[in-house]
Amino acid sequence: MAERTVVVRASEFMGGAPMEGRPGVRDWKLIYPDLIPETKTLIMGLVEVPPGQHTPLHQHRCEEVYYVLQGRGRVEVDGVDYPVGAGDAAYIRESSAHRIFNTDPEIALRYVVVAGIMLIGLLPQWPTPGPYEILESG
Repeated sequence: MAERTVVVRASEFMGGAPMEGRPGVRDWKLIYPDLIPETKTLIMGLVEVPPGQHTPLHQHRCEEVYYVLQGRGRVEVDGVDYPVGAGDAAYIRESSAHRIFNTDPEIALRYVVVAGIMLIGLLPQWPTPGPYEILESG
């Protein structure tokens, strides 16, 4: 029986996702087909947005949930702003244009992202150049 991945160590997390196109934004892939090829329906990431910055406006063809670990900010979804802070969760429907702003002047906004795998546009080839449609430039 082939060995399967159960635990992905912090040293194995991958950066370089499209969210990192904005100054200082970090986006680590934690549970992704890049790291666990047998992943079928879910992905998980960790994003950090420095004070005064935001992720790029983007959309993709999957649902997504943000769980805020640290800091405070606002999530913009389809042009409407929603305040968020540590302990809050935000739900984003597929194909909704969205981004998140860090409104804290001192603390990085850090949140976990859980999403349905972006099947349309990804498979049968993984990894792909970018499953996100970025709607604004850096």
